[in-house]
Amino acid sequence: MPYLVTARKWRPRRFDQVVAQDHITTTLQRAVTAGRIAHCYLFCGPRGCGKTTTARILAKALNCANRIGADPCDECPSCRSIAEGTNMNVLEIDGASNNSVDDVRELREVVRYVPTEGQYKIYIIDEVHMLSTSAFNALLKTLEEPPPHVVFVFATTEVQEVPETILSRCQRFNFRRIPAPEIAAHLRTIAEAEGVAADEEALFLLAARAEGALRDAESLFDQVLSLDPQRLTVASVQQVLGLVDGGIYFEATEALAAAEPRRVLDLVARVVDSGADVEEFLRGLVEHCRRLFFLRVQGAATGLDVAESEVPRYQQAAEAFTVEDLLRVLQSLLELQGEVRRSLQPRFRVELALVRLSLMGRAVQIGEILERLRALEGQSGGQAAARPTEPSPPRPARPPAPGPTVDPARENPPRRAAPEPAVAPAANAATGEVTLATVTGDWDQLVRDLSATQPPLASYLGQARPVAVDGAVLRLAFGEEGRFTMSQLLRKREAVEQVFAERWGRSLRIDCVVQERTAPRREETPPEADSAVRAALDTFDGELV
Repeated sequence: MPYLVTARKWRPRRFDQVVAQDHITTTLQRAVTAGRIAHCYLFCGPRGCGKTTTARILAKALNCANRIGADPCDECPSCRSIAEGTNMNVLEIDGASNNSVDDVRELREVVRYVPTEGQYKIYIIDEVHMLSTSAFNALLKTLEEPPPHVVFVFATTEVQEVPETILSRCQRFNFRRIPAPEIAAHLRTIAEAEGVAADEEALFLLAARAEGALRDAESLFDQVLSLDPQRLTVASVQQVLGLVDGGIYFEATEALAAAEPRRVLDLVARVVDSGADVEEFLRGLVEHCRRLFFLRVQGAATGLDVAESEVPRYQQAAEAFTVEDLLRVLQSLLELQGEVRRSLQPRFRVELALVRLSLMGRAVQIGEILERLRALEGQSGGQAAARPTEPSPPRPARPPAPGPTVDPARENPPRRAAPEPAVAPAANAATGEVTLATVTGDWDQLVRDLSATQPPLASYLGQARPVAVDGAVLRLAFGEEGRFTMSQLLRKREAVEQVFAERWGRSLRIDCVVQERTAPRREETPPEADSAVRAALDTFDGELV
């Protein structure tokens, strides 16, 4: 026998062989058994999920002479001719190439003739949404009141393109995408029947790649078996389909969680050097992060489209992230996918985005921040209460006023003291506190000193302005254009607070705010103050309203 691809060889022949469409096949079986046959059916859904196959099974069941319950016998001449495509009572029409008014007029003339054998004449129109508007209008009357021996079955992947007047005359059945575990189980059945040793991870790779289309999965199955007809492995699937090794994605998320941008760049270089496509790597990384996000939100691996052996590894990788972190990562990666398709340098865009994600910092719950602030305020308050207050030094007695005849300044002019270095006073010697005046007076000198030792911190602090000192908290203000600088300064919080402690001898925590610019408020002047208004009022003896 000539070679048949898996999609044709394993095409379902009974209702119970259709994969993952039980809500449709059960309804059709009961309708056939009860004799409740509609004159028009509309099968809609994504590609490769069984629409045309179900239409053929329905056609065989309606005209089968030896029907077993609702399923066709698949042995009688009618069933065989329908399976071979030679039955005169079952016509499959391609809506994309027969979409004119003339084609529909010819169809209207043919439907009047009774079937040569069997009870029904079935017309299966595939991709019915491709019919023109005039062709749909010409079909309306025949579709509403067809001859009793005619049954129409429409199949489409874009039901939104079908006019409402057509939809209202059909029984609509929505086919859904097939879950990856069910596709993998079906491929397992095929592999065992064909004598192929298949790894579970390899079957799930094919199922995930098919994106819910069983026909696509079967085509990929054939393609990989062309390399090795006896065994299906993860390595062969990756080699034939050009997929990236799944371990790369685990390493990438580990590098993002550990904030290691150098490691991220090394991973991208490994992917490119292995010959894989950057867009394929990005697509797989999005799917990998989606699974981690699913685990963090659900808290369980139920419904995760991976092999059972990989679930523990995904659970361990998900523990390194919070839900908020994964939300930010997925949002950035999805935006990156659109940018990469239009970019002239896709590798550079991917590297730039991944380095930015590795330096994004970790999300912290506001409640946790508030708890920390309360704990620190309690500690600072306790220390202030435990510290004894020192008595203030007595003020020196006021010197007597000079005599009227003697001018000490002229006789003995005082020496001018040498200017002190521009170093702000440390914490108040009496109270040990740091005031806003202390910080403000020393701020510019602090930035200049840091420029020689820590230029990045000096750059960040140079765009900030001290606005308040509240206990052990120093509040810094940034303009609207300084939001990015503020985020970078917060990443270096510990280093900045260490600089403050060494500078002023007191631990200060920083709190950053953004101050919006407000336009100066203009004073409103009454209209009567305008000379032109007064002249008009005087001339026309008018009044303001």
